[in-house]
Amino acid sequence: MRWSYLVAALAALPTPTLAHDAFGDLGPFYANLLHPMADPMQAALGLGTAAFLAGRSLNTVRLALPGFVASAALSYLFLGWRFGVTAAPIMASAVAIAVGAAAMLPERWTPVAAALVLVTGTGAFVGLSPDQPMPSDLAQAILGTLLGIAAFILIAWAMFDATARHVSRLAPAIVGSWVAAVGLLAGAFSFQIETADAIGVSTSRDGLSVQGADQ
Repeated sequence: MRWSYLVAALAALPTPTLAHDAFGDLGPFYANLLHPMADPMQAALGLGTAAFLAGRSLNTVRLALPGFVASAALSYLFLGWRFGVTAAPIMASAVAIAVGAAAMLPERWTPVAAALVLVTGTGAFVGLSPDQPMPSDLAQAILGTLLGIAAFILIAWAMFDATARHVSRLAPAIVGSWVAAVGLLAGAFSFQIETADAIGVSTSRDGLSVQGADQ
């Protein structure tokens, strides 16, 4: 019966595409609120952090969760919005690999201090992930972004923690392995694009073409 309720709740959630709905304007609040479900890397970082915390004690979670949200908020407000700093894809991929791999480690290998550094650092990259231009209604955009990040990490942690307690203790490690794999693939793809741009090679469906070869 509990699983039926969970499935019904997940079915009622907005689909990820609604965050970037091209057929209607959701407004700055809802567009930014749903952004963690539409940005693959932001979602991977949030899920990896939630999986990592699901394998830690509640005392660690009580410190780390607020630290994650605060770090994401400060990064978004001061680095992203005020100074226009964006997260380099290859750096975000490296953080995804790190937090995903850490989720596979037992708690005795991750002291509280190290856990806090990892979680707050990941939160900073999550705060830099929103790439939408700031709309005219700044207050709604900021509120939607912060609430979206906080709700996403809290719900994901609660789901992984409940799964680890009642289904399998390996659930957080499994999620972490997938997040690390996503980070590895995204990093390899970003490295390939950056390398191609550096040597003046563009990729297409028909193969490779050297830019400026016909000039």
